[in-house]
Amino acid sequence: MPEEPRPNEEPTVSAAGYKRIRDYGVVGNLHTGALVGIDGSVDWYCVPRFDSPSVFASILDTRKGGKFQIAPTGRFSSHQNYREETNVLQTTFQTTTGRAVLTDFMPCFMEKGKLRVLDEFHRLVECVSGEVMLRVTFQPRLNYSRGKTVLVKTSRGCYAKNAKHLLSLSSPSGLQVRREGAGQRIRLEEGRRASFFVEYGTARTKPASPYRTSTKLSKTLQYWKNWARHVKYEGPYRSHVVRSCLVLKLLQYAPTGAIVAAITTSLPECLGGTRNWDYRYSWVRDAAFSIWALTSVGVTGEALDYARWLVSLHKYSNERMQIMRTVTGDKVGPEYSLDHLEGYEGSRPVRLGNSAHAQLQLDIHGVLIDSLFFLHRVSGNTTKQVYETLVRPSADQVIEAWRKPDSGIWEMRGERKLFVESRMWCYIALDRAAKLARELGYHEDCSRWDPIKRRIKSEILTRGWSARKRAFTMTFDGDDLDAANLLMPLAKFLPAKHPKVESTIRRIMEELGSGDLVRRYSANDGLPGREGAFTVCSFWLVDCLARLGRVEDAERLMSQLLGRGNHLGLYSEEIDTETGEALGNFPQAYTHMGLINAAVRLKYARQRSSSKRYVSALSREVKGARKVSAAGDQPGSFGPGKDGIMQVPGRVGVG
Repeated sequence: MPEEPRPNEEPTVSAAGYKRIRDYGVVGNLHTGALVGIDGSVDWYCVPRFDSPSVFASILDTRKGGKFQIAPTGRFSSHQNYREETNVLQTTFQTTTGRAVLTDFMPCFMEKGKLRVLDEFHRLVECVSGEVMLRVTFQPRLNYSRGKTVLVKTSRGCYAKNAKHLLSLSSPSGLQVRREGAGQRIRLEEGRRASFFVEYGTARTKPASPYRTSTKLSKTLQYWKNWARHVKYEGPYRSHVVRSCLVLKLLQYAPTGAIVAAITTSLPECLGGTRNWDYRYSWVRDAAFSIWALTSVGVTGEALDYARWLVSLHKYSNERMQIMRTVTGDKVGPEYSLDHLEGYEGSRPVRLGNSAHAQLQLDIHGVLIDSLFFLHRVSGNTTKQVYETLVRPSADQVIEAWRKPDSGIWEMRGERKLFVESRMWCYIALDRAAKLARELGYHEDCSRWDPIKRRIKSEILTRGWSARKRAFTMTFDGDDLDAANLLMPLAKFLPAKHPKVESTIRRIMEELGSGDLVRRYSANDGLPGREGAFTVCSFWLVDCLARLGRVEDAERLMSQLLGRGNHLGLYSEEIDTETGEALGNFPQAYTHMGLINAAVRLKYARQRSSSKRYVSALSREVKGARKVSAAGDQPGSFGPGKDGIMQVPGRVGVG
């Protein structure tokens, strides 16, 4: 259970001073987020938005990036947990003299019916037994550590400044400020507390009152608890589903409804390699999949917020759908590198921006329309405005472009190709758009979509199938396999038990699988280094196995994957198939979306499996009863009751 703290352990640090990616927790306030290490160090924090410049970035350069750490002075062990079903993080330190608990959160709460978000990061530390000596290290490096960050002492702490940015630290008395940073030592006895908080955009420091921090903590805890109650999933994986929902919610930018792919940039998919990308933007595909997941467990508010945001972006524009946007709705800027930062474990470059924004990715239309269709079926909230602004234009773009090569779901940076997965989503776009059109009274649209839809499916079944590989392939007329084709039954393009789909699932397991892990593809993508297994693909496989009726196999795989999460139930983008270590940006929306969908699918598959076993057993018992009845009633035999209902020992059912 990710909510239960695991046994204390000493933080693992590499020779270069980096913690494992899995050794972080995440906190946030629906504007931005931060990573807090198991050693009490804030190593990544961008403020005031997800895509703003960092103020702490030691996860990308331990010497230059900057950090804010509160931890015992000597040797210690530690563990982390979230406060119940919230995004409030606790780190517990155990020393030879006592135990202390550090609580980290960013205030966000409802006030007068509206969400209030503060550009503050609060840290409350309390000694819960014995006595603990703590060291506080405050080393901000503003604007990705570009230029000079100057620290100025105040009567209540200090503030950091550079040409454009301000960040204040309010702290207890005794803070020492030097050129390289600020710090102090605090001795806490049992029951004593100390509070610290940083605030962006001001040089003004305030009294660091544990009482004021506790008041904001109480409100923030209540906000997250109330939100988590919207999750309607009840089943064996509830704690994991709720945690994943809380992660997806944390990745949403409340002012617009945009959902970012992750809070980090440039955490490597291959250590020492160049597969380092900026994920602090809102991809249509990732956000739509997140909508799909949240809606499936009864959380529809975020889906509606996102749909409204997209409508607002496209209401007065004929511009093609952008595959990604900034959280404020702007176009993503050009990609460039921060060459002064060494990158996580020396994995250069550290990138800002994302060149994939200019790619043609045809699958985004199908994923978006399918998620809106699902939302419509669940809540009936697809209005004519949504249809006319998003659905119809997206479907018409598919009509225009479906024959064109594109960069696909994996955002290949080489030559564009005719990816099977992209064509599959083109079919889904037209199929779901036509269904919405009929339900909303736009019957004339269907006449131009239906013939193209049939043609696309025919081409996939012929050119997308390899008789040699006995599988659907990555591209038309190719032989390379692609784990994205596991989405075929999930998107209801073809059922899992269709012979070609079942064979494809089997071949992907054989060729791309490594135990419980699945690589995206084996084709040469033109980039150096070998990436890890793509975690969401394994959750897609769970879903496929459940749809095939292999429920026990699916549950076994699900159990293994749940063990792959970190101590808090958080997942990065990838997992190293040799070491099992987390790779890529963290925490990643895609992976948590896959976990939610797999858990929901397994719940229904298990219910169907149990129902089938019950019906089968009942059928055998009834047949046996009829044989006994034909031979004559005997004590304890099965037979019709007084009211004609078949009586079965231990059960009552209609015969």
